[in-house]
Parts: sequence; C-alpha cells; structure tokens
Amino acid sequence: MEIDEGRTMTAEQFIGEIVRYFLAMLMLAAAAAKLRGYAGFRDNLSTLFGMGPTLRALVAPTVPAAELLVAALLIGGLARAGMLAALVMLCVFTALVGYKFITQSVVRCSCFGESERSLSGLDLLRNGLVILATVAGLMLPSGLALPLHAALLAASLALLACVIAVHFHEIVHLLSASDG
Repeated sequence: MEIDEGRTMTAEQFIGEIVRYFLAMLMLAAAAAKLRGYAGFRDNLSTLFGMGPTLRALVAPTVPAAELLVAALLIGGLARAGMLAALVMLCVFTALVGYKFITQSVVRCSCFGESERSLSGLDLLRNGLVILATVAGLMLPSGLALPLHAALLAASLALLACVIAVHFHEIVHLLSASDG
C-alpha cells in the first residue's frame, strides 16, 4: 500500500496501526463505561474484592484514569509504551476477575458497564483474544505517521473490532441463537 510518493506501507505496519487504534478505543470504552456508571463500578470493587471505603475511594478513580492514560499513550507518540501498559492492565484485570470467576462463579466486573450481567467465560475468552492481539501488536510496527486516508481506514477497522470486543458476549449469544 502506498502511503506517500515513493513510500510504501507493509500489511504488517497497517495491521499494527489497527491494533494500536483498537487498544486505544477499547481503553476509552472501558474508562467511559466505568465513569458513566461510576457508583456501580465503585460498589463492585467492594462486592467483588471486599475493598473498604478508603481503598475503594483510591482505586475507583485510578482505574479509569489509568485506562485513559493508556489510550493517550496509544494515540500519542508512545505507542509501544501504551501497548505494554495495555498488556499489563489486561493481564492483571483478566487474572483478577478470572480468579474470582473460578472461585465465586457469579462476578460482576463492570468492565464495559455491564454491571447487571455476570461475567461469563465468553468475557474471559474476549480478554484472552485482546491480550493475544496486544502481543501481536507489540511484534508489529506501529506508531507510523499515516496519511489521513490510511489512518481513517485503520481507525475505522479498529472501531469495528472495538464494538465487536465490547459486545462479544451478546454477539456470540445472538449468533448461537440463530444457529438453532
């Protein structure tokens, strides 16, 4: 794919950009959902992890702030640092809620604002797939100065992937209901 006169972009570079935008949008979606349902998210910290009021008052604003910071790193000039931070956050969050899922079976994590619905194996699968995408993104070139048309295409594909990731549980259930 030609990006400028004489400069070409490889498929790997373009996919790396899609992953970067995808992670940024996913972090923005997660932060926005937590901030939109802040009281529920804060209460979930108490219910799920037994946090007292003092710790909860510290952790509740820190998590969406960290997600916003990671999105800023990804969108800004520090794509690799953003991907590494996203990878660490995703692994920690997935390990914590995965452990609670195994030990308590009914977990409401409010990852993307779905506090009414319990966490499912599909949510953990989604997180695993996002973690794999992040690892792949770290192996691909990203953070390029793309021309507007290529950046818009990469961002559009990333937005589609983000919507699928956020609604993965519901999409799988809709598809499985249409099979039978």
